[in-house]
Amino acid sequence: MKTNTSILLASVLLISGCSMTPPLEVKSPELPKELIKSETNSSIDATWWNAYNDSTLNALIEEALTNNDDYKISISKLGEAEALLGLKEAERYPSINLGSSINRQKTSGESNQPNAKAIYNTYQLSGSVGYELDLWGKLKNLRDASYSEYQATAADRDTVRLSLVAGVVESYINIISFNRQISLYEEKAKLYQDEYAYREQQYRFGAIDPLTLEQAHSQLADIRLSLEEIKESKQLSENTLALLIGRSPKSMREKRFIIGKEFPKPLKIPSIIPSEILQQRPDIRSSEEHLRALNANIGVARSAYFPSISLTGNLGVESSQLGNLFRNSATFWGIGPSISVPLLDFGRINNQVKNAEAQKDTSEIQYAKTVKNAFKEVYDALKKIEASEKKLSAQEEVSTSKQKVVELSKIRYNAGYVDYLNVIDAKNKLLDTEQNKIILQAHMIVNHITLYKVLGGGWK
Repeated sequence: MKTNTSILLASVLLISGCSMTPPLEVKSPELPKELIKSETNSSIDATWWNAYNDSTLNALIEEALTNNDDYKISISKLGEAEALLGLKEAERYPSINLGSSINRQKTSGESNQPNAKAIYNTYQLSGSVGYELDLWGKLKNLRDASYSEYQATAADRDTVRLSLVAGVVESYINIISFNRQISLYEEKAKLYQDEYAYREQQYRFGAIDPLTLEQAHSQLADIRLSLEEIKESKQLSENTLALLIGRSPKSMREKRFIIGKEFPKPLKIPSIIPSEILQQRPDIRSSEEHLRALNANIGVARSAYFPSISLTGNLGVESSQLGNLFRNSATFWGIGPSISVPLLDFGRINNQVKNAEAQKDTSEIQYAKTVKNAFKEVYDALKKIEASEKKLSAQEEVSTSKQKVVELSKIRYNAGYVDYLNVIDAKNKLLDTEQNKIILQAHMIVNHITLYKVLGGGWK
């Protein structure tokens, strides 16, 4: 008898050691080992925006991380995933319940019971235990799947945080750009106003025809229109920033942050960026954890092929009189297993397994796609930074040349060789160049922000 029992226990332990989950090897596609080659290494802190040394920007980001609705939703979802993980973990252990009841009842007078028409009370106090033997790893796989989903949700939260910070900084840079452009357009409007006044004077003396006068008027109206369009764009950017930091546009205007006109200096790009750094990108982490969860779900589906064995037991006391409830004779108990064996399900389990395997295959493709897209985004950001540097360098050369034209126009005007319109025209062209320079400077900083974002928001 002992030998049979030992063999049975050994068999159960051997079977329970079998895993229904297929082995998973997360493979990334063949990609370059380095993004930037150099002899030295450097790092960027996760709070990279502090390097701008801008207290206003820091305050905006802090408020966004406290009040942004999308970020709060992502944190709440993480709480849901944590609770579900706790539930799946608890399901691996026995459930123990305590119950009690008090009943007063009367038997039927028309029954065959010996105590017909009897009225009596029943007092009961009992405890019950239920436990499902996890022979095939179903409960463990459910827990593992929930754990991976929890990790994926945490990565999704980090994705929201990363996008939020980048969005705040980008909106901040855009507002600075619009502030600088507004100043330029106001200066251009003054120049066009001076030109229009000069043309009016010429017209009064008969030096020009009405067409030339109206052309000057049209230029002034155009620049005023452009000024209003820039102001509108600035207002829209402020509304976007208000939403990001969790305010209403009205509140943003009433308690507005003072955003100046000076761009922060672009942060330096690290001298070397290993490809492995992309593994910390939250979207890649999320994709990988979803893959692990779906792989565990295959084990859950496969376990349905095998019997489900549960052990249940109860122990308690019952009496028709309250005073006799705790006598030895009032004790009752029961214990026994229950077994559910699938016999004929017309392909239900088989199709559930196929569905789980297909979902895993899809997730593997999605993971590889996410990694490839990450590299593309990094290379795009690096290329944009390189192009911005070249454009900005060329624009500096144009600005220097236009400034010399203004200076030479003033000299020729003072010497009486040209009229004042030549000076106004030179200044206007210089302001056009300065506007392009402002736009390129903003693009340069935004491209750096994008690089930090696509690299996962900081690295060491």
